[in-house]
Amino acid sequence: MPDYPYQAKRAHVTGNGVCVMIVDTATGNVTSVVMEQSTGNGILDKVTTDAFRKWRFKPGTVSRIRVPISYE
Repeated sequence: MPDYPYQAKRAHVTGNGVCVMIVDTATGNVTSVVMEQSTGNGILDKVTTDAFRKWRFKPGTVSRIRVPISYE
């Protein structure tokens, strides 16, 4: 899961959102990441999408996945 940025946590920046990943079914690599619902903070959205771009899935298992995220 994405790390809660120290600066945001210290400043009590919170937010909830939904991230959507598109996965290449042949390789399991994430090919696209977008915030379907923003957390309301650009820094939190960027940390979320950057982390999910690194995820890998077992090939042939998923092609699209929605992940709720909460920073509190």
